[in-house]
Amino acid sequence: MKLERAKIKVITPLSGPAAALVEAFPSGIEVRFNPSEYTLVRNVSYAEVQVLGLETSILQFVRGETQTLALELYLDRSDRVAYDGPVMSGGGATEGQSSAGGGTAPTTGFQGIQPELDILRLLVTIDSGLHAPPVVEFNWGKLSFRGVVSSYQERFQLFDESGQALRARVTLTLKKYKPPELQARALARESPDRTKVRVVREGERLDTIAAEEYGDPIHWREIARANRLARPRVLTPGTALVIPPL
Repeated sequence: MKLERAKIKVITPLSGPAAALVEAFPSGIEVRFNPSEYTLVRNVSYAEVQVLGLETSILQFVRGETQTLALELYLDRSDRVAYDGPVMSGGGATEGQSSAGGGTAPTTGFQGIQPELDILRLLVTIDSGLHAPPVVEFNWGKLSFRGVVSSYQERFQLFDESGQALRARVTLTLKKYKPPELQARALARESPDRTKVRVVREGERLDTIAAEEYGDPIHWREIARANRLARPRVLTPGTALVIPPL
């Protein structure tokens, strides 16, 4: 069975020389070595509502936070020994044969891992047309993660005699990206199709709660009716309010 390699695809079109470099990989940039592990992080934010007389605070969901993907890519060209001088003969290493260091003496112009680094660095380079780094997609097996690279780190580990890097680890952190127009279309201006309970915080009014829950303060009457509030203008902090579906 053929080994499936992870790929990084640049989603947003680039301009200038970077565009030609990316266009050479229409199906995505295939990594030489698959990552040994990756980490997916999903966080949500809760507010703590303190109510007198209760042992612990009441947790009120606020919002979801951006999902992140962290992984490490391994770059290694130590199977070839950089050699910029003339091809040796008469007892020395000839082109394609093993050198004293155990590798092979490549043709002049061998660049180690530099070409791979040039491509990866595009992921955090501000493009002149986008005025921002590109949106990318990481695909490997069942994992498909679209986002922007928020953290990029290179750690070099092996060099040839001229100081050229032959081995490195590149650590990436991607933040999930969704276009604003898609988020706007998916944003519900009404409550979900089920009843929920909300705890009143200091200074809140029914109209502000309705605006936050439904997107329109005019629906404060529905909340008042559902909770049979005799004095809807006066809310006591810590009161549990039923937020009915519209």
